[in-house]
Amino acid sequence: MAKIPLGCEPVVGSLTPSKKREYRITNRLQEGKRPLYAVVFNFIDSRYFNVFATVGGNRVTVYHCLEGGVVTMLQSYIDEDKDESFYTVSWACNVDGTPFVVAGGINGIIRIIDASNEKIHKSFVGHGDSINEIRTQLLQPSLVVSASKDESVRLWNVHTGICVLIFAGAGGHRNEVLSVDFHPSDIHRIASCGMDNTVKIWSMKEFWTYVEKSFTWTDLPSKFPTKYVQFPVSSIFFILVIGVRDHMCAMFYERPLCGFRCS
Repeated sequence: MAKIPLGCEPVVGSLTPSKKREYRITNRLQEGKRPLYAVVFNFIDSRYFNVFATVGGNRVTVYHCLEGGVVTMLQSYIDEDKDESFYTVSWACNVDGTPFVVAGGINGIIRIIDASNEKIHKSFVGHGDSINEIRTQLLQPSLVVSASKDESVRLWNVHTGICVLIFAGAGGHRNEVLSVDFHPSDIHRIASCGMDNTVKIWSMKEFWTYVEKSFTWTDLPSKFPTKYVQFPVSSIFFILVIGVRDHMCAMFYERPLCGFRCS
């Protein structure tokens, strides 16, 4: 047995490969000839635990897993722009529980698809470049966060169509943001990482009144007082160094930059 440190606690596991197959392929699906960039099950609503969505090209497809390994297609959406290429997809829901499929890609437009009524609910325009990642707040599934090549992260309310917060500025990323996600238990925090080799942790606590206001906003979304969060609460810079001759790999990082003030 080998103990491999992961964070603060050791993880115990066997380095000997198991001869027993714990998983097996039950089905294989082919969606045209364009690559698929993302697949995600619906973990938001337990009623649809066996439903998943995929994105690739200008298509968003929803599937249903049946007994015996059978997979059937429920819905397929084709964007009107044939040059669109969706990179990421996530499940969300309206305040009344209506399931939404949220997708974004090369055009920088986020499509909110009402999977229950089979129509486009809203389209979010705001990012200045392609969208690399979309994630849903599991504790408040009407909130989604997006990471973009335009070096920003944005918080959206899928119920009202409002861009609530923009994480960018003096302390923000200096290259495209590749990934972002919410903290699993702290509703006020998100983490992002980008091609500037940094991981940033952001806090929304100071701005939470604006998040709450976004649910009751009745005026035009463009009139909402969207706020900028310019400084993360923590930022870590990574440098990866690989020694080819010695077959060694080392990672160096700067100390976390703490104590930033959000404004």
